[in-house]
Formats: sequence, C-alpha cells, structure tokens
Amino acid sequence: MTSEAREEIDRYLPLDPGRAEKFVNEWEGFVLSCIRRMRIADEEDVLYRIFYKALNALPDFRRDSKLSTWLYRIAWREGLRHVQKQKFSAQKEAPIVEAEDPPDPGDSVLEVLQRQETAEHVQWALSKLPVKDREILALKYLEELKATEMAQRLDIPVGTVKARIHRALAKLKTLLEKNHDG
Repeated sequence: MTSEAREEIDRYLPLDPGRAEKFVNEWEGFVLSCIRRMRIADEEDVLYRIFYKALNALPDFRRDSKLSTWLYRIAWREGLRHVQKQKFSAQKEAPIVEAEDPPDPGDSVLEVLQRQETAEHVQWALSKLPVKDREILALKYLEELKATEMAQRLDIPVGTVKARIHRALAKLKTLLEKNHDG
C-alpha cells in the first residue's frame, strides 16, 4: 500500500463496516506513532477515541488538506486532551512531582530546586499558550522535526512553520518574563 493510495478518501467512502475497518487498519500505525511521540501510556483508550472521532467525521472531510494531515490533527487534539486530563487528575491526587532523572550527586539542593522551579515555570507557560503554539513547539522540540517535515505534517508552507515557531517562542518568553516578574 503506497502512502499516496492511502490518502485517497474515496477508498473509505461511503462509510460502511468494511471500509471503516480498512481505514482503521491502514491508519492505525500512523496514529499509534503520533500517540507514542506524545508519550501517552493509555494508548488503546486514546487510539479508540481518535478513530471514533475520525470515523464519525470522515464523511464530512472537506478535502482541503491531505487525509494524513487531517487525521494527525485529530490525533494531536485527542492526545493533548488526554494528557491534560491526566495532568489535572494527577494534580488532584498527588501534588508532589517526581523528578524524571535523578539529580547529579555534585549538584547542591539549591541547584536541583532551581532547575525544578524553572521546569515548572516553563510547563506553566506552555500550558497558557494556544494549542497551535504548543503543537508547533512540540513538533520542533519534542519530536525534533525539521521545518520541512513540520510543513508537510501540518500541510502549510515552510515559511509559515518558521513564523509560527518564532511567534510561539516570543509568546512563551513573554509569559515566562511576566510570571518571573509577577
């Protein structure tokens, strides 16, 4: 199966159980890779919700972007919702945050606390950014995609990718400075 053939929406419409199964089978690997890049533990639950939304919306697909771009956006939004819901639940249950990496034995307690405080400030600022800004920064810094890869994934020009990154970083900087000053 070529990726070009998979992009043809008419292969899946009109939607019936057989075509729905075909859609899920052909796109499951793509969606799973999106979920795994977001480091989501409950893959099956999120995968189900993504395909539920995608299959319900498939008949209304407007064809103004590639099918992969459309499905990626659904996966990203559902993954983001899931992560935010988990974060909210975790904050209610256990406000103590464990460090992912153990501190360097040569670091003082003050250095460790300063790094943790900085990480919390950045996380707070990121949570205040619009979804589009968080998405572009995640593609750049978490997935480590090149501008051309981001442009292809989002179905936008490379120049737009660079502008969005620049604007998102500027907004992030402003939020961090306001939070630090206030």
